[in-house]
Amino acid sequence: MRHPILSARSVAVALILALSFVAAFSATAGATSPMGKLSAKQRVTADASALFGNVAVSPPKTNPRDDAIRAKIAATQGNCTALILSREGKLVTLFTRVYKYKFVKIKKGKNKGKFQRKIVRVKVGVRIACSKQCVQVKKKKGKYQSIYTIKKIKVKIKKRGKIVTVKRRARVYKFGSCKNLPSAQELGVPVKVTILPGSYALLDFGSFTRQAPISGTLRGFIPGRFKPNTDIQVTLTKAAISVGTTNVFIDDACNGQVSAAIRTGNPTRVLLDAGKTSTTTLFASGTATAIVYTRIQLPLDLRNEDTGCNDPYVTTGYGEFTQTFFFRGKVGPKGLLALQVSSPPDILSVVACLAPGIPTQPCNGFQVPVPIMVSVKTIVNVDLSGKG
Repeated sequence: MRHPILSARSVAVALILALSFVAAFSATAGATSPMGKLSAKQRVTADASALFGNVAVSPPKTNPRDDAIRAKIAATQGNCTALILSREGKLVTLFTRVYKYKFVKIKKGKNKGKFQRKIVRVKVGVRIACSKQCVQVKKKKGKYQSIYTIKKIKVKIKKRGKIVTVKRRARVYKFGSCKNLPSAQELGVPVKVTILPGSYALLDFGSFTRQAPISGTLRGFIPGRFKPNTDIQVTLTKAAISVGTTNVFIDDACNGQVSAAIRTGNPTRVLLDAGKTSTTTLFASGTATAIVYTRIQLPLDLRNEDTGCNDPYVTTGYGEFTQTFFFRGKVGPKGLLALQVSSPPDILSVVACLAPGIPTQPCNGFQVPVPIMVSVKTIVNVDLSGKG
């Protein structure tokens, strides 16, 4: 079968027809554009908008499922810095030393100004999967130690001016979730503060004052290890402080016999406000300060009118209120065995419950606010041995 052979003239005619068709199509696109005469780039943009809308200029939408997949991949890949517990009980970056090439500029000699390759040793942070970012610890002889094993692993060393990979025995840490680590309180040194006899709160009602004896203990911890002759900050975590029964309003309505018409009930408790962090600082200079956020539960004992002089007092539920105390003192001859600290006078907005009830239960009736000027003078024993 014979195929027709196209002559040069036939090919030229075909090319001219194709070019004419392209020119006519371009002119039609430009004429139909609402912008009149457009450049080639503008016509392409206009035609794309007419055919596909404004998809080209709108930002691409992200799929939440794809974001979740990327986050999951990031959590399982080595893109987080490894952390290890320091001797102070704080999480710090785990570093390792590696060899690398570095180009340095020659400053002297005939090759001055040129660059020379050298091998340097640098400290870099270890990268690990985010799901197991922290070095795990175990308790041994009362102290927490990092868990590791000695294995033969591949490491890079410097040999004859080159960096080569060899097998060496090295420490390999055990990594896991940071949630498995002990809390800061468990890692710290336990501290016990005991309020000694002779401590009291001075209640100033304006026309008269009362002294309310206080006793009890506070507990906390020193973050990390205890370092003598340095400033020590103690985080207070728990308080069990009692205020002794104190006569508030006194009269002689009982046949001339002086007695209390109203007195503080039992138990009157002072607790720490769990929503805030109370701290005390023992400075190396011998000064001691403290910021204590308290929650006070105060029940009352009410005399059963003037005819109930010989009857038992009527107890009420407790009124609850908060107060912040700022203490300051100086270490004396007895040191921390008998440290005297005091707080300046401050207005205490007392909530007094006047409804009969159980002293250990919240007030379920009428309450009145009573502003009182309060200052506290205490003698405390501070135990930093970690055995308190």
